[in-house]
Amino acid sequence: MLIPVREPFSLRRTLRFVLGPPRLLNGRQLEPLLDHLVEGEYRRVADIGGRSVLYGAKEERVKGRATLRVCILAGPDGPEIREKLRSLVERQFSTMLDVSPFYALAQRDRALAPLVAHFRGMRIPQSPGIFETLVCAILEQQINLSFAHQVKKALIEAYGNHLEFEGRRYYAFPESAALAIATPAQLRRLQISGPKARYIIGIARAVLDGSLDTEGLRRLDPAAADAKLRAHKGVGPWTAQYVGLRALGHLDSLPAADVGLQKAVQRFYGLRKLPTPRRIEQIARAWTGWRSYATFYLWLTYWEDREWNQRIAEEISDTRRRIKL
Repeated sequence: MLIPVREPFSLRRTLRFVLGPPRLLNGRQLEPLLDHLVEGEYRRVADIGGRSVLYGAKEERVKGRATLRVCILAGPDGPEIREKLRSLVERQFSTMLDVSPFYALAQRDRALAPLVAHFRGMRIPQSPGIFETLVCAILEQQINLSFAHQVKKALIEAYGNHLEFEGRRYYAFPESAALAIATPAQLRRLQISGPKARYIIGIARAVLDGSLDTEGLRRLDPAAADAKLRAHKGVGPWTAQYVGLRALGHLDSLPAADVGLQKAVQRFYGLRKLPTPRRIEQIARAWTGWRSYATFYLWLTYWEDREWNQRIAEEISDTRRRIKL
């Protein structure tokens, strides 16, 4: 099937965040877990209509227009599955989102302007599953990228379904039913801390019994969705905001306490010390309406090398000095 995309759009830039964490300081690149790029085709397993489906997506130009060509590679097929897959992909890549207001806003911000030029066409990749994003956010709390990757890999391989295609194995994120019957001791064996194990099991059971309607969160306004999430143990402001940003399509989420965001703001806004969450909120007033996108463009700078970051920061600083003169 062909899905038209509102331009500017770049699938390659959009996928950078999900294909793997940024290169580690020792130069090691972590392997993809759920999202894969094979010969230019993005591939992922998702739950569609209660069945695991492996789908692929490629960016093409059809009659001069940016388009995603999407196909089912393994799993059930049929009109109903295809229609649900279309909706999933449209949501996953925000295909109809008009980002021009954000770009106009960024052009007035000396720090964001060069980032928007460099990452132009990038959309915030939306996770196919809200439960997945919530669990991953809990796992990532206060641990480094390498260990978070290790733990997520262990969880996915222990509890996730998988499909085989062309000699490769593609995993799906574990369903809530699979984690709801797990015990803290079983998750501890995957190096998940005791509190996080209890949080994940509790949330999985809440999803299973309906007391947490993850899909229903899409119908709520951001403040209400945030409150619903934070009512559950293990979900604080950062986790709720991350879920809003990465799974609910909220355009104005601001994880002000995120250390990665704070360090990026310090670097590109020329601050002498690491900004507090309150200082981040002050700076982000200029991003109102698009704080999710400003955050994400700043986050994505970690996927670039140190030399690039240093050069851009120096260029921004030079521009700031010239304007003062």
